[in-house]
Amino acid sequence: MSRTPHRLLHLVEADHPAMPPPEGDAVADQRERGGDLSSLACAAMLDADDASVHAVVVLGPPPAMRRAAVLGADPVARTPVPFGTPHATANALRKVIRHCGVRFDACIAWSAFAARVARLTGFGPARGDFAPLLEADPHRPDPEVARLELLRGQGENSDALQALADRAMRATIAPAALPTGQDTFSAGQPIRIALLADPAPSGSASLAWRGAVLTAAASSTVELRLPAGCAGIRRVGRLPDAGRLELAIDADPLPQRLARAQAALAIYGPESHQHASPGLVAYALSMGLPVVAHWERLRDSHPSLHKDTPGLHLVHASVPIEIARAMLGAFESQPLAVGSSAL
Repeated sequence: MSRTPHRLLHLVEADHPAMPPPEGDAVADQRERGGDLSSLACAAMLDADDASVHAVVVLGPPPAMRRAAVLGADPVARTPVPFGTPHATANALRKVIRHCGVRFDACIAWSAFAARVARLTGFGPARGDFAPLLEADPHRPDPEVARLELLRGQGENSDALQALADRAMRATIAPAALPTGQDTFSAGQPIRIALLADPAPSGSASLAWRGAVLTAAASSTVELRLPAGCAGIRRVGRLPDAGRLELAIDADPLPQRLARAQAALAIYGPESHQHASPGLVAYALSMGLPVVAHWERLRDSHPSLHKDTPGLHLVHASVPIEIARAMLGAFESQPLAVGSSAL
């Protein structure tokens, strides 16, 4: 008789300025490091599952472990990420697992990077075969791919493992929403735009910044709130007519950062990797924030996203005028619209 897996290993990440960048140059199919969304998805599953014993391990520097705890992931250990490479991280993770002295029933990797680390460590159908592996990436939820890997070669426990996969997928689609309070916006303040992720370091990606500048010139001063560790701040400062575009690094966790904004910008440039993930877009929308995004980068990538999703303001091309049009539409949809006496 199959039993429900009850000793679960979770691999999570969290945003932090010291987080190493991805390996190599940006390519079209590059996936994000998990960041805060990874910890929030894990926290959602922990909140919904009190029948299992969970061990959460953070991949990252010590500040990332503290941040994951703030986000509700309740980590018990940390694995460094030498040079930002999964191979070196897997070597460190093996030592952590040996120290635990527990044979886990399953490993849940809450990001694409964490899943690579887990496979190299020996989870899933691999040489080590420590335990079944479930990749539950909240940036791009894919339940079918996750189940195929989890259930491969696990016939006797397939029902219990599939139930586990279902619980994890629900958490990837609806990461934990932390209480953040409400910011007030008074007259004379800049319009606050949250950049959902760090843009790609390329000339084409600067189109998004130029779109933000155009919006500022058409309405009022814009404050662009950048995520911790953002590499694009110097590029923004060099843009023409950027004097009306104020920049602010917001190192607080994702929910608090979004709660301080009046709109979010997901679109950066014409390439597929020059766009915030569908999971980040869906999370911002779930917090009631209007989001400017490119539909072709979101199509069929997240069950919560549809072309007519409330709060989603779409661009049809990665050009400044399109981005500016969508951003102005996002502002006008707010109770305190651009140009009102309250701003």
